[in-house]
Amino acid sequence: MLLIILLFILLLLSTTPIAVAIGLTSIVGMSQSNIGLDSVARTMFSGIDSFSLMAIPFFIFAGDLMLAGGTSKRLIDFAKKLVGWTTGGLPIAGVLSSMFFAALSGSSPATVAAIGGVMIPSLNDAKYSPKFSVGLMCAAGSLGIIIPPSITLLVYGVIAEVSISELFIAGVIPGLLIGFVLILVSYIIAKKQGHKPEKRASFREIWHSGKKAIWGIIMPLIVLGGIYAGMFTPTEAAAVAIVYGLLIGFFVYKELTIKVLFQVTKRSIVIASMVMLVISTAKVFSYYLTYEQIPTKLATQVLAFASDPITILLLITVILLIIGMFMDPSAAVLIMAPLFLPVVMEIGISPIHFGIIMVVNLAIGMLTPPLGLNLYVASGISKMPLTDVTRGAMPFVLVLIVTLLVITFVPQLSMYLPDLIYSR
Repeated sequence: MLLIILLFILLLLSTTPIAVAIGLTSIVGMSQSNIGLDSVARTMFSGIDSFSLMAIPFFIFAGDLMLAGGTSKRLIDFAKKLVGWTTGGLPIAGVLSSMFFAALSGSSPATVAAIGGVMIPSLNDAKYSPKFSVGLMCAAGSLGIIIPPSITLLVYGVIAEVSISELFIAGVIPGLLIGFVLILVSYIIAKKQGHKPEKRASFREIWHSGKKAIWGIIMPLIVLGGIYAGMFTPTEAAAVAIVYGLLIGFFVYKELTIKVLFQVTKRSIVIASMVMLVISTAKVFSYYLTYEQIPTKLATQVLAFASDPITILLLITVILLIIGMFMDPSAAVLIMAPLFLPVVMEIGISPIHFGIIMVVNLAIGMLTPPLGLNLYVASGISKMPLTDVTRGAMPFVLVLIVTLLVITFVPQLSMYLPDLIYSR
């Protein structure tokens, strides 16, 4: 098993695509365990032959439609009008816009691209430090996989065999908490550096801007409200989001054209195909781990090393933070969730709560090199060297880690709404 782990690490360090690294590692491990390699293709196919997983390409496409259809810029304008007059109003507007768009896209890099593309130049023009600007937008973009509907939470729900609806509702308060913390940090920094607020918008301006943005604000209410009310499943909700995005883009904002739709569709297909390939190869790896009884052995060793729940959670948190530096969140969930679930369930941690812990950990990984995708997106938008973007993100990484510990050790933050709605 040690050789298999070393092979996987070497493949990752050699910049081998994550799906290829997982697949090759699985094949080598299975060949050593005398598992028939004919099961590889069968497991890859069955791994993505899931109604729930159909929501992934749908949500990716819906998020792209909202971006191309002009929703993001209207959300930003509304947020600026709403809070721009306060101290730190501009960065606060960036965080609020990211929270809104996170509820549309389910993706961290997409949130950074959609909101950061407008907010980073605006923050720089307002004399905020370029490192602060990119760091804040990277951190706010991490909300993309925490605030529902989150693609990573959806993947976790399929792997852990828990209710995706409950996972989504469990992510609401932690997502809002992280957003509030980023807003508080923005206010403190703006106050400390003496940034002056913008001119207060009139009620008429706020109302006019809100009317333009209302279609983007309504979408999460329709999608999530429909899920929680039992009107449709997460997969059906994703399909509804696509139809809604098409209607808004073509007939309300009128920024979608057939040519743009073709480009959006092509981009979404490429991204969704990459995600599904990772999922299919990770399913093979999970099959190999289960055959070798690795999760059970790991649980036994961890519990023998430390029986105290606090120590175990801290140990798992450190491991996940390290894993997040090298792996895409969805791939990390596919590989690590089957390993850690037996451990956390043994010490009485709800799999719903652990799903939130895991996703927040991996969201922080989007801000840390060498694989922090948010950093690369922000670097491309701002034209800043990756090293400068990383330095700008590091203070926010520390803030997010502190918030993560609060979410980890105050389970009510994750479990209050699921318990309230589903009456355990």
